[in-house]
Amino acid sequence: MKQSDSGDFCVLYVEPDDEKSALFQEILAQKKPIVLMLAEQARVFQRPEDFAELKHIRRHLDMPILFVASGSERLVHLAGRHGFPVYLSMDALVNALKGGQVGKQRGVVRKTIPLGSGQQESLPRRTTASLNHPEEVALSRRTVPLVQERDVPVGARVAAPMRTAPLPAPSAASSDNVVPWRSTSSPLNGLSPLDTATTQGIASPMNTIPDLNDIPTRPLLADPLPQARPWVNRLAVGMIVLLLIALVTAGLGYFLVASHSLSIGAAPAPAMTNAVLGHVTFLSSNQLSENSSQGLDDKVLVDLNKLPQPASGKNYYAWLLGDKDQADMQTILLGMFPVVNGHAQLLYAGDQNHTNLLNITSRFLITEEDAGVAPLSPSPDPATWLYYGELSQTPINASDNTQHFSYLDHLRHLLASDPTLDELELPGGLNIWLYRNTSKILEWTGSTRDQWQESKDVGFVRRQTLRTLTYLDGVSFVSRDLPPNTGLNVNERLARIGLLDVEGPTQDPPGYLAHVSKHLYGLLEANTATPALRAKVAAIVAALDNVKAWLIKVHHDAFQIMKMSDKQLRGPATLTLLNDMIDNATNAFSGQPDPVTGQMRQGVTWIHDQVQSLAVLDVQHITVAGGHNGIDPLQLVPTINVRRAAIRGENI
Repeated sequence: MKQSDSGDFCVLYVEPDDEKSALFQEILAQKKPIVLMLAEQARVFQRPEDFAELKHIRRHLDMPILFVASGSERLVHLAGRHGFPVYLSMDALVNALKGGQVGKQRGVVRKTIPLGSGQQESLPRRTTASLNHPEEVALSRRTVPLVQERDVPVGARVAAPMRTAPLPAPSAASSDNVVPWRSTSSPLNGLSPLDTATTQGIASPMNTIPDLNDIPTRPLLADPLPQARPWVNRLAVGMIVLLLIALVTAGLGYFLVASHSLSIGAAPAPAMTNAVLGHVTFLSSNQLSENSSQGLDDKVLVDLNKLPQPASGKNYYAWLLGDKDQADMQTILLGMFPVVNGHAQLLYAGDQNHTNLLNITSRFLITEEDAGVAPLSPSPDPATWLYYGELSQTPINASDNTQHFSYLDHLRHLLASDPTLDELELPGGLNIWLYRNTSKILEWTGSTRDQWQESKDVGFVRRQTLRTLTYLDGVSFVSRDLPPNTGLNVNERLARIGLLDVEGPTQDPPGYLAHVSKHLYGLLEANTATPALRAKVAAIVAALDNVKAWLIKVHHDAFQIMKMSDKQLRGPATLTLLNDMIDNATNAFSGQPDPVTGQMRQGVTWIHDQVQSLAVLDVQHITVAGGHNGIDPLQLVPTINVRRAAIRGENI
């Protein structure tokens, strides 16, 4: 791996033999927007899971990550669906930055034909390979453009919205005279991936690291800037000085009063401050199994700020702790936690079994202990406890919470282990099964049409449609939509729960869509629910409603096909139904732009990522001011069952 970090970007040249873990560690260490240049035979970023993991890293860095790669249509599709702009060459990126091109981004890369052009939509035939990658199936359809995008260059590719950090701007520039890097309407202005049709004669950028001096490091000025008036500057400086004097005086007075009050009375017990210093985020490696929860929430990223250096001869140590009420509590040493300029970050890559950490832990602690020997367990001395966070285990006080679920319970049902699913041998929580089963419906509807077009095989059409209905209804309820004595040709364990509530709101067990929605609302009933959480849950619930509407249409078409005779199935009406099923299954999985607003109506892939992002706990400082605030020393630190993360917690 080669690196060049001149200018405002860090360019990482990814070579064929580079490992993903080493690359991600290097990305996490960067402080500037990142450009990833992929060699043609690079092994990384060949799977959707690689991009999903990179999305989590981008979220925590809060910086743009761009790709430069040529000759890989698959990479362009995968990157676009996960919100990463892709350029065909470094020249294309440089030209986009210099030209100040502004491109709005959408959630799915789709080819379009002009509205009303009379051209017929054509969908590429799905191959066996594509069925093994439903994410490619979801991206292969063509649509007509629903709205005219403003400021999008002709031929520009569009990709999903991404969060970015502001890029450097001149210190003395009027916003009216600057071609901005960002605007409120576009997360990354000036970075519009260029289509192959607009890039001619591009040489391969993969041989050497390019000279980044050609990349503009500051926004381009449209006109000369007017000189500021001297008397205005002097007045501003004077006002600032007076304001600083007032603030210093007020702060000194507050310090004297607070110091006096702290010195009175007995020594107080440990308590939490209100200031959030950072977060602990559960991540998934996606080393998945249908028979266990492995590969889900099996990694942890700790990111804290405003930390002092530990005392001389001491180190910080990061721990995951089990639940408060566990008789046999798990404790996992994530590793030593070094601080650099007040910032500390630690990525724990999990154990060799990819154990679901959210299923066995719910709390986080940093202790300050001897640097000479790594501790086997957290010290029982409260004086060593410095930073702490937890997912609330207090039963939620709500009239409909008859099972006394806590915030942690609702989160685990979504992401780790749901009791109803566990009884039916469906481990891993609701979120992953909603994603898996929706992707299977997309796979089956696509293969059904392909086979019908090739051979008019009505038996195959019925079998695949039966599978689709079974996953929509669930094994217990699909008989209502089938002729008597119809046998099921699916893995009944995987289809025990349907996606829809075909028996209404009282259906037991509920379908995945309703069940996910129930636990999302449960999170909002907790007294720890923040406005940001409420906004996120509202967006997820709206997307669930979209998916439900699309899957109901798939169900209607599948039901019509199951009633047709062999002769009818060979007729053109079957193709119409199959096309409609594919369109709605694709929308349910990947989403669709709203025809009125142009905003993305999200599907299951987006829902899956958003629900996963809920697995975050806030970390605060433990002080000696005030009361316990819920921290019980007897519950905070166990003394048994310590699992050390040998070399697994890597310092960044």
